[in-house]
Amino acid sequence: MRFLYIFLFFSLVSCSNINLTEPLPETKRETIFGGPLKFSTETGSFSALNQSLSNSLNNSSISSLPINELLWKSSLDVLDFMSFQSIDPFGGVIISNWFINENNNNIRNKIVVSFSSSELKATSIKVSVTREKFENKKWISDGYSDGLARKIEDLILSRARELRNNS
Repeated sequence: MRFLYIFLFFSLVSCSNINLTEPLPETKRETIFGGPLKFSTETGSFSALNQSLSNSLNNSSISSLPINELLWKSSLDVLDFMSFQSIDPFGGVIISNWFINENNNNIRNKIVVSFSSSELKATSIKVSVTREKFENKKWISDGYSDGLARKIEDLILSRARELRNNS
């Protein structure tokens, strides 16, 4: 019986016409902006334009995405104790998961950090903190915490200054 299975297996294998060829090389991946993604250490931002368009614009502000490397790193440093729902360096947004403070477990916060410019200045970053309260066995929206958002923003800017001075 075993010989019959072996015979059938080899018969089927010999009947197949499998043509093994080398796989095609993978094409260079492009961004949604049409060119390869490159990081510039001079500007601290990501460049996503294709070469011909980039040459024609010659250092235009359109050639980089709205993110500053120092602000980005400092944001991740300041918020490193939290878990993140979404981190998007191309869109310039960091969204945390809900965070419950150890001192008050009836309030939770969600932090959104958005970047609007590749420049290192206070107007390039915006932090918003959404609050929820735990009442009647469910989480209820409690508005925004502008004070906490301002403190986090100040911490991020201070950390960015430290990183700039140390580099």
